[in-house]
Amino acid sequence: MTPGSVPSVVPPTPVLMSSAALSFGGRYRLTVRHMFLAMAFVLLLLTVVVPNSLQIPSAVALVLAALLALPALRIRPGFRTLLALYACTVIVTLFYMGVGGVHDAPAEAQAQVTLIYIISPLLWMIVADGLLRQLGTDRLIGWFVLLSLLSALSVGLFFYLYLTRGAAAVSFFFEGANVNLNEGFSGATMHVYGSLIFLSGGFFSSPELIKSRLLRLVLLAMLLVCALTSGRTALILAVPLGWFLGLLLTPRTTVQPHRSAILRIIRYGVPMAVAVAIALLLLDAYTQISLSKVLDAVTTKLASGGGPARVQMTRSLFAGILANDGLGSGHGVGVAFVSDAEYPWRYELVWLATLYRVGMIGTLVYALPFLLYIIAVIRLAIGRRLQPRHKFMFCGFVCAFLGTNTNPYIEAFVFQWMYVIPLVALAIEYPLALRKLPE
Repeated sequence: MTPGSVPSVVPPTPVLMSSAALSFGGRYRLTVRHMFLAMAFVLLLLTVVVPNSLQIPSAVALVLAALLALPALRIRPGFRTLLALYACTVIVTLFYMGVGGVHDAPAEAQAQVTLIYIISPLLWMIVADGLLRQLGTDRLIGWFVLLSLLSALSVGLFFYLYLTRGAAAVSFFFEGANVNLNEGFSGATMHVYGSLIFLSGGFFSSPELIKSRLLRLVLLAMLLVCALTSGRTALILAVPLGWFLGLLLTPRTTVQPHRSAILRIIRYGVPMAVAVAIALLLLDAYTQISLSKVLDAVTTKLASGGGPARVQMTRSLFAGILANDGLGSGHGVGVAFVSDAEYPWRYELVWLATLYRVGMIGTLVYALPFLLYIIAVIRLAIGRRLQPRHKFMFCGFVCAFLGTNTNPYIEAFVFQWMYVIPLVALAIEYPLALRKLPE
């Protein structure tokens, strides 16, 4: 180098820069992926096993999981369709929030509607997309196996603590908890029963997804015991409904060889029969619960239209629908019958209440994503293109969807995973399925 010359700087080779950048970027993406999956598992643990027990931590976990899922989010055709359907529901929600404001809806109701109808569904869509793309549907169902075991164990722990130490010992699970064990009947107040509606419907429809035969029988028996001791009609009915739907759809799946109806009934009837036998033996050995008493209570409740309170609620909501000519009275506006003293604008009969709030057109817009999902699954089944994992998701969804007629699960952000994950799973694997209407 000559005096006074400027030293030359040799830039790193493009190959080395690219390799270093890719190495850093790869490690960063891997770290974010692991953080997301860990947070997503915590989120599902909170919302599946102990829903509503830790609402603030659950909300924080939902927000963090969505933020961690954002870097890997890609707006592909299936997800784009769901976003378009979601945007339509947001328009309806905003319009009828305005209508509710005109009818003096309280500010607290408007805030709840914003969170439940606009913010949390979008967050769950982002989380579901990240989970299903990074984990896969089959592995997610494996997570559900573990979460089902934990949920069933939480029910056993709840009964044990309540019966031995009283209601104060189970206040973590449910404030003002109660257990009814009179005359061979069993009933309890637990939020986890909402999760078990989806899980019972899913696993009784698709027991073959639980690879271990012993675990399969144990889990089915545990789910059945939880159902029979719950006193919840929707949960009890989820067991036979899930099994029946699985029996219908299994021969229409992609991996199912052609079998006669008798062989199908035997294959799916044996696990069900064994699970029932185990459950009844456990109940007979450790409780005074009578299966006939439980079934009598269920049939009586169904025959009475859900009980006196729901009959009055139905009449009052129908009167409100007729009074507004099916055009909707707005979000946050209640009818004469008060179902919840703290939140008088909320009702257990969600879809009838929705018809009252947002009218016939608004209700159709809200229901459209679910209707398209049901149609898409039926079309796949008719064409024998239905994957077993989507059979599980569909049957769990149907049971949970019917459960909205007994409890407002869909209006609680901790339960919205039951309605969002199946739709996102189908949209990822069959991007065009939700666009095709029946001919």
